[in-house]
Amino acid sequence: MTGAERWYRRAAEAGDSDAMAAVGQILQDRWDLAEAEEWYQRAADAGHTGAMVNLGVLLTMRGDVGAAELWYQQAAEAGDTDAMLNLAGLQAERDDRTSAEHWLHLAAKAGESDALVSLGVLAQTGGDRDAARRWFQQAADAGNASGMFSLGVLAEELGDVTGAERWYQRAADAGDHHALVNLGSLRAQRGDNPN
Repeated sequence: MTGAERWYRRAAEAGDSDAMAAVGQILQDRWDLAEAEEWYQRAADAGHTGAMVNLGVLLTMRGDVGAAELWYQQAAEAGDTDAMLNLAGLQAERDDRTSAEHWLHLAAKAGESDALVSLGVLAQTGGDRDAARRWFQQAADAGNASGMFSLGVLAEELGDVTGAERWYQRAADAGDHHALVNLGSLRAQRGDNPN
């Protein structure tokens, strides 16, 4: 146990919910998931929204999606955008588009650009490419690399290789590794030599 962990544990045992969540994170990073869950539970019970989200993640990993959803719901209602994204993801998986869109809109309104990408994905899976493009564009305008990548995919699907290459390059420059693969593939198809 490190000195920092000892300090966090003392503060957590004294009732500090931030310290409880920190101990949970330290334990999760070591893959001591059972004890991490206990500390997240204590912090979540004390109202720590970040711990609620992390507890929801552990519960989802364990297969207890119903309990995870309850924690995501509570944290989302308290304004946590990570919880909103995770809750929307669970709802989308069970085809509850209306609820998923509700939480994604709230997260997007709170400035979460990943929510814009997720709204684009929902629109795309619903067959509305124009709406998908608008959501991806908003995400890209906010600097979201996944939004840029998604615009590249849409452009490539429509046969706009120049547009696809431009978006893949922007996404790659923003750190999206998938965009590098797609960019390389487009350039190889064109016969560009990488050397």
